[in-house]
Formats: sequence, C-alpha cells, structure tokens
Amino acid sequence: MSADAEKALKTTLRRSAMDYLARREHSRTELFDKLLRKYPEQESLLSPVLDQLELDGLLSDDRFTEAYIRYRRNRGFGPLLIRQELRGKGVSNGLLEIHLDSGDPQWRESLQTLVERKSRGLGSLDKDTKARQKLFRFCLSRGFSAEQIGRALRGDLEF
Repeated sequence: MSADAEKALKTTLRRSAMDYLARREHSRTELFDKLLRKYPEQESLLSPVLDQLELDGLLSDDRFTEAYIRYRRNRGFGPLLIRQELRGKGVSNGLLEIHLDSGDPQWRESLQTLVERKSRGLGSLDKDTKARQKLFRFCLSRGFSAEQIGRALRGDLEF
C-alpha cells in the first residue's frame, strides 16, 4: 500500500471515529470494536489512529468512565452493576477504583430515591414481607449491595 493510500485510510478512520465521539464518549476498547466492525480489513491502522485521538484529547477512558457513571447513577443503577458494565467496555480496574467509590453519599441518595419510587406501589413495607423482598430483589438487580439495601430499607442514614 502506498503512503498516500495509507494516509487517506487513516483520515477516513479518524473521521469515522470522530463521528462516533461527537455523539457520545466512548472507551478506547468500545471505539476500537465499532471501527473494526465497520472497517474489518483496516485492523492494523486502528491502533495508531486511536493513539493519535488520545494524544489530541478527543478520546479519553477517564472522561468516558466519569460520564458513564454519572449517567447510570442518575438512572438509578448501583455501583456493582456499573462496575460490571464498565469492565465489559474495557475500562481498567485502576480507573474504576478512582471513579467508582461505593461509599460516596450520592449512591445512598440514588438508592433512597429508587426505594421511595418503587415502594409507592407496593404498600406498607413494614408489614408486607413479600413486598419488602420484591423491593430488595429489585435493588439487587440494579447493582446495589445487600448491605446498602438493608440499611436503606431500615432507614439508616449512614451506609
């Protein structure tokens, strides 16, 4: 392949990557996978293109992790589920430790909001064991720990 052809391919790959990044933040792994699906024959050129995007500050796993956690927390999801999702998107454990603090008071607020919203239709949680168990299972499925849920259901203010 000639130098001009390679440069044109890199430009095409960069534009395509920037189109994805213009819509929302992506992790490096996620963007690599998307570009690989679109341009399977150009796998050898993807890493240099992504490296350049990182150098230019257009691609950042740190920024992606922050934005993803904020979005999912605001949607009522807990730290355990978010951690699992981010691992699936190729985010390193180091970044997860930096950004995903389970003891953060925002998780308590998020869980409390979720419990209040879901308990409206369940009746009295003090007397109804089935309703309490249903709410507990729901919160577990949303990625909160059993300890956090138990405290929220008891009304403890501190996690």
